[in-house]
Amino acid sequence: MGSYFSYLAFRLGVFLLALLPFRVMYGLSDLLAFVLRDVLRYRREVAEENVRRCFPDKSEGERRALLRASYRNLSDVLLEGLKGLSMGKEELLRRYRFVNPDLPEALYEQGVPVLSAQAHYGNWEWGVSSFSLQVPQTVVGIYKPLKHPLIGAFTDARRKRYGLVLRDLRQTRAAMKEFGESPSLFIMIADQSPSNPFKSHWLSFFGCETAWLHGTDYWARRLKCPVLFMDVQRVKRGFYEIRFSLLADASRKEFEEGEITRLYVRKLEEMIRQKPADWLWTHRRWKLSRPQDVKLLG
Repeated sequence: MGSYFSYLAFRLGVFLLALLPFRVMYGLSDLLAFVLRDVLRYRREVAEENVRRCFPDKSEGERRALLRASYRNLSDVLLEGLKGLSMGKEELLRRYRFVNPDLPEALYEQGVPVLSAQAHYGNWEWGVSSFSLQVPQTVVGIYKPLKHPLIGAFTDARRKRYGLVLRDLRQTRAAMKEFGESPSLFIMIADQSPSNPFKSHWLSFFGCETAWLHGTDYWARRLKCPVLFMDVQRVKRGFYEIRFSLLADASRKEFEEGEITRLYVRKLEEMIRQKPADWLWTHRRWKLSRPQDVKLLG
């Protein structure tokens, strides 16, 4: 019964956000950022430690300013994600625009599968919803389903309304077999912390030994396909421009294990350094330690 009431509360929240003008929603987001940061102190110690670890040369005042901006980014992304569940095609495309869709279009013409290496940077939920509207490929999202079955079913249905195909992370191998021989595009959010330090690629990130998921690297080499990097830039509040770049093309060149991950990590760090507040600093990104017998790749 409690599960059903939480589902109804979630649906009510989505309904009310759908009615709110964006300017009102962002006023609410400012309040939510304050509550998360200073009242509930949601992962405050984690965020402070992450920022201190990655920007040791910044002053205490600069780190506090970055922390404030990062919580506003977090609250914006949370509310934008919920509002996106009710946004129409025109509004999505107006607010989340691919600057150079000609790159994935050219790869579609080659008839090859493509991996899109993404990150929890800026707004990723609008990208998931609008991807199929902006590229010609069949778009397959590899994701971890929500634990709440009713909320998960609702959000999945809304994400898929414009043609997105969703596959559970645990079904990755089956999804690659199903779509890997056609000009499909796989969405791979690759900056999450792995659960197994022995199956991770270990690379230096902001000067820290960091574990990385190996899936994008593995499947690009296995399928011999190109990997795109998505540079997501918030032009102004509620508006994003996304530029693709070719990170690696395993259809034309052999890559050693971990090399594509290394390229992704370098590109991601470069993007974050330009606008650090747009990344999720509340994520427990450095909870793993590298085992002694596991090599640091770079």
